Amino acid sequence: MAPRIVFGVNLNFAKFVYDPRRALEIVRDQLDVRHVEMVPDIDFGPVFYATAPEAFRAHHWKVADRARELGVAIESVLTFYRDTGSIAHRDPAVRESAYRVGLSLLEQAACYRARFASSELFSIPRELAEDPEVFQSLYYISLDVWRRWMNDARRLGLEGMLIETAAAYREGCSTIEDTRATLETLDRFHRENPGSTVPIGLCYDTGHGISEEESQDPNDRDFRAWFDAFPDRVHEIHLKNTDALFQETFHFGGESAGIIEPREVVEAIRDRLTAPKVLLFLEVPGKRGREIGEKRAIEGHRRSIGLVRDALRSAGYREDPADRTWVR
Repeated sequence: MAPRIVFGVNLNFAKFVYDPRRALEIVRDQLDVRHVEMVPDIDFGPVFYATAPEAFRAHHWKVADRARELGVAIESVLTFYRDTGSIAHRDPAVRESAYRVGLSLLEQAACYRARFASSELFSIPRELAEDPEVFQSLYYISLDVWRRWMNDARRLGLEGMLIETAAAYREGCSTIEDTRATLETLDRFHRENPGSTVPIGLCYDTGHGISEEESQDPNDRDFRAWFDAFPDRVHEIHLKNTDALFQETFHFGGESAGIIEPREVVEAIRDRLTAPKVLLFLEVPGKRGREIGEKRAIEGHRRSIGLVRDALRSAGYREDPADRTWVR
């Protein structure tokens, strides 16, 4: 059976422009969207959580209340910042700080009653990643932190955590092979602790293809190959257009043709993925701080959303009016 598709937008285009509650109003009223992925409050989030956790929760409960009033579902939360990637830092104090950033992300997701929270696996500086022994050591240190997050996510009531596929080897999960190895390690921990951890899935980003210099296997740059490799593990997709080198991100239907076709992605979800429900979020950052950029971001989102809805219909999907998800 083809997965039910939850189509919506990632709110990074609204970050630093609108309050989260206003951003939810915009996606409902101007984009006619009912499902979103929230981005964390990077401007005050982790410190706010560390110094006043109850006030932090109250703040995000208000956002959750507004979402319910609007009929908008916050399905997931994904790091807009890269602080969580510092779990691969050599300094234990920095690693602990990065762990707490991730914990604040999980707490925020719990306030929204989101299904998932997501992050990149880690980020290792290039000069360290080029040393295989150092890379391997930091890799395993990072997985120790992910195990802690898996426990935290279960305690907070999340359904699971997602690793976002990366575009560079030093960020982990950038190739099918290293992603499979990472999942096997974390799966083992979940099997050994089923009552106190959440499972790990994947968020695949159509704009994150690894370079040919780092991987000569074209499958590592092909979303169909990723879907075939992890049919039951891809729970979310960041949908965006990009160039052949995966260097730029832009909307669909604009002057830049790009290499990603929404219909091809939707058909691949339909034919290759086996999760009962797949989140499909348009994720295109906007130009922040200038009114013309903000207007163009909304215009580009509106145009792209229309094209993705056309792709869903052409692939045999229809929108269920009960919850605004797409079914066959």
